[in-house]
Amino acid sequence: MSYLVLARKWRPQGFDDLIGQEPIIRILKNSVDQGKVAHAYLFSGPRGVGKTSTARILAKALNCKNGPASNPCDTCISCISITDGYSVDVMEIDGASNNSVNDIRDLRERVKYAPSGGRYKVYIIDESHMLSDAAFNALLKTLEEPPPHVVFVLATTAPKKIPPTVLSRCQHLPFRRIPGQEIKERLKKISHAEGINISAPALELITRAADGSLRDSLTILEQLSSFSSDIKESDVKDLLGITGFGLLSQISAALIEGKREEILKIIEELVEKGTDIKSFTKELVQFFRDLLVASVIKKPEEVLDLGKEEMDVIKDIVGRTSEDQLTLLLSEIMKTEIDVRNASSPRLALEMSLIKASFLSNIKPLKEILENIEARIRDSLPEVKKYVSPELEGESFWERAIKKMDVPLASKLSRAEFKLNGDELNIILNGGDSLFADSIGKNLKVIERIFSEEIGTEVKVKIETVKEKKISKKDLKEKVMEEPIIKEALELFEGRIVEVIPIKNNNQ
Repeated sequence: MSYLVLARKWRPQGFDDLIGQEPIIRILKNSVDQGKVAHAYLFSGPRGVGKTSTARILAKALNCKNGPASNPCDTCISCISITDGYSVDVMEIDGASNNSVNDIRDLRERVKYAPSGGRYKVYIIDESHMLSDAAFNALLKTLEEPPPHVVFVLATTAPKKIPPTVLSRCQHLPFRRIPGQEIKERLKKISHAEGINISAPALELITRAADGSLRDSLTILEQLSSFSSDIKESDVKDLLGITGFGLLSQISAALIEGKREEILKIIEELVEKGTDIKSFTKELVQFFRDLLVASVIKKPEEVLDLGKEEMDVIKDIVGRTSEDQLTLLLSEIMKTEIDVRNASSPRLALEMSLIKASFLSNIKPLKEILENIEARIRDSLPEVKKYVSPELEGESFWERAIKKMDVPLASKLSRAEFKLNGDELNIILNGGDSLFADSIGKNLKVIERIFSEEIGTEVKVKIETVKEKKISKKDLKEKVMEEPIIKEALELFEGRIVEVIPIKNNNQ
């Protein structure tokens, strides 16, 4: 028998062999067992997560000699023919190359005929989003009311390109990326069965590179096993062009601290080593994601699959920055990854993007920026000062006197300002506090008596009201626009000021 690649040799043959798609497995098994199989399904999701394999398993479940059964026997003629790909009742159609209206018209003619050996004819249309609009229109009626012996399975990596009219006629089952831990466990099992010795760090790198695709992980394992049966971390890095942890941490620290010359030196080193710039940028995104996770949660070592030394480096870098800065940097690097992927000169795109991102090192945390803005605006607005004569400066007669008064009166006076000149004490009520003037005036004798006792000489009390001085939003906006830190923030984020709201406290 000719050699089978690992991805085909270890293709799932039953619902229980599928990993990472538990909700979909439960739906399909129950549908088969209860006899409630839909006439058309849409399987969507990333590549290599089991869409086509699931379609074949569904076909076996429907046509098994002992079925329909959610656990096909895999030994009857029907199961074997579907597994080996020569069943006349299961047609796999490539939507990319059979996408014309004539191809679909031919399919519509063929669905009329009964299955040759099994109970159902199953049509699996792979990459179905590649069908033309005319082809989709030709398929609509058949999808809605197919013969009772026909089941359609449309598989696609781009469900948004499927017309709504088609979606409404299918039971949509969205496949998800397979969790890294499940991929790792499956790779361990397959490596052991194939006699491949692979280290734990190498498995981790393969799992990361696969990005949720079991098929991609098996393809990488296949490549590595072709030149070594004892696979180490360095072998994976050499094959995939993965950057070492050290360089990732160096360039991340330089980016956070705004060391632009060092950023350029590290990129030069990457180019000299022949590192794939696109792969490196993707790794940098993942590295900054790990940094952000480490800064947000209390025990990052329980979440991040990193060794102690690597974790110590992560924590050291996190200690030099803030969540605000890491969030902004991660956002910028994600944009960088897109720019590098589409650039004619990836190196230049990476250099320019990282240099631009490095200027974020000058940006202070949002909370600190707002506090600075509030302080500067507060200092620029007029304020009524508390004046006392030199001989009483530093004494707290005002507070002592208020404590001797009844609570309602004390509460109103605590909102006022005062000015003491000789034996005359002016109580000043600002803006909205002016409404307390009458009630305070009714207690004038009590107030004069208490203040005279505290000051040590007889004083006369006068009550003054001051209209609150309002600054127009236009003037306030002009003041804000003069602030250097505001200008820098607007330029960096290409922003604009929508509204300026005055800040008010007890003294202003």
